[in-house]
Amino acid sequence: MDKKKLIKNILGWIVAGIIIYILFRTIYNNREQLAKWDWRIDWFYALISAATLVGAYLCGSQGWREVIRGFGIQIKLYESFRVVYLANLGRYIPGKVWQVIGMVGLAKELSIAPSISMASFALVQAYALPASFILIPLTLGLGDSTATLAVYRDVIYIFMAVVVVVFLILFFRPDGLEWALNKVLKLFKQEPVKYKPNMKNRISILIWYIFNWALFGLSFHFFLKALIVDMPIPIYISTGAYITAYILAYITLISPAGLGVREGIMSAIIAPHLGGPVAASIALINRVWITIAEVIITILALATYKLRPPQKK
Repeated sequence: MDKKKLIKNILGWIVAGIIIYILFRTIYNNREQLAKWDWRIDWFYALISAATLVGAYLCGSQGWREVIRGFGIQIKLYESFRVVYLANLGRYIPGKVWQVIGMVGLAKELSIAPSISMASFALVQAYALPASFILIPLTLGLGDSTATLAVYRDVIYIFMAVVVVVFLILFFRPDGLEWALNKVLKLFKQEPVKYKPNMKNRISILIWYIFNWALFGLSFHFFLKALIVDMPIPIYISTGAYITAYILAYITLISPAGLGVREGIMSAIIAPHLGGPVAASIALINRVWITIAEVIITILALATYKLRPPQKK
């Protein structure tokens, strides 16, 4: 690791530490108020939250499977699931390079060439980001939860609109995505690839990633209902809050797995409904919940190796 990357990694952990410290400090300073809050666990809603979370992971796996199909390669859903979520562990190191390296290595086990797996990673971003940018204004835009972030909100919405418009131009233009993809690969001194998916495949990928984000958001809504009696946040706000916090933390490239950044943004969005101390607590508890889920998902992804057909001798 060179000096610049080392410094960036250290700064990422420092930023995460500062934000987590602020959230914990908010909780500590308001511990008496929090003690009066009606906390409980509703296991019915917790189960629904877990089920929708699993659905989100499966949609993400199917999305990558469809991306690979666009290159003329057929893989099974459990194979896609394994590659996507074992490579996903690279998020815990600042920067996206470790996810790419992980995906290339795991996809190679499926006889997918490194150039195609690298291209597929770029395509996942090309589809997943616009999918989330479509949902965020449709959810948070229905309420006033972002009033305290008004300046940033408008800038972010403009950025999202530009990304979606550029994506749609490339999406409907013949060979548009292939042209953009090879431009990206050229920047990283990689060989060009042939990517000529039909319209059905392209629409399918976009729909799977819209479902992916929507289910992540719904999982967070049911997570809130599992913890809070008479949960006051409308479903569209809670759904949008999670998607916004996740995606903005992801694209900042600052902290590992968006640690701290995601919690800070999530807390700011739901604070008008729950109050700062409770919002901070919810954000931190959700990080624990998602981390436990990712550990379980990783174990399941590793278990899919047992589904591989026996090697012919």
